Amino acid sequence: MKKALLALVVVLVAAAAATGAAAADGGPAPSAQLGWDGVRAPGADVRYVALATGSATTVAAVRVHDGRVLRWATVRGGYGIPAVAFDGSTGGLSADARTLVLASLATGPVYGGTTRFAVLRLPGLKVRRTIALPGLWSFDAIAPDGATLYAIEYLAEAPAVRYRVRAVDVSTGRPRPGAIVDKREPDEQMNGTPVTRATGRGAEWVYTLYAKPNGTAFVHALDTVHARAVCVDLPWSKVGQAIWGARMSVAADARSLRLSQRGVGLLATVDLRSFAVRALRRPVVID
Repeated sequence: MKKALLALVVVLVAAAAATGAAAADGGPAPSAQLGWDGVRAPGADVRYVALATGSATTVAAVRVHDGRVLRWATVRGGYGIPAVAFDGSTGGLSADARTLVLASLATGPVYGGTTRFAVLRLPGLKVRRTIALPGLWSFDAIAPDGATLYAIEYLAEAPAVRYRVRAVDVSTGRPRPGAIVDKREPDEQMNGTPVTRATGRGAEWVYTLYAKPNGTAFVHALDTVHARAVCVDLPWSKVGQAIWGARMSVAADARSLRLSQRGVGLLATVDLRSFAVRALRRPVVID
């Protein structure tokens, strides 16, 4: 047992030198992540990291302050920690720290294949359920109690990528009927690339900044408790690559979402009750 743990530590150190494929062959969403930082609950002293071990995946619970491996387990198949935005943001850990979702590793967009999610029970890292969904899907979020997984279902290939957010019941492994849309604009098609992610208090809401092909951007706000969404259009046109420098955070009073850029400052705020936007300055490209 000690030798196995020592070997795992060596692999962890080596894997931390490189991320998993962030954008597998130009796919519509980030690929699952191997090694690197894994996923960590806010304020927690444990992070979960996935490592490839042949045809299986080793999942380790690593103590943050000293790197000690507390627990580890092997899961059949190739999985990684879900990446939710191209800035390296990850997800998959429920707010109650009792559920961890792993996403199958992709080598590129596979619309005719099967996407799998492994749902692990924590802290013991036992597989609770493997969810197999036909077609190409990516992880989006998980409810605070781990009962509902939110996944993005891709309906069409590039260049006209179309997708929708679905709720998947973890207990049955089946998607619920219909898509999760902004009821104010039910016919509006989501279209964009995830730039960065922020999470609200208790992970009841998650906020994703999307860059659109036409040079605009929006924030997708997902209520993970009640399975509803709000799309917030940002008042900038022709921002192009500049939007990739933006980052988001939820204010300490949980009443607003703040969009900022290093070297530029506060770009905008979003009122999290009315979803009204107050723009202060445009994002810029910084060399």
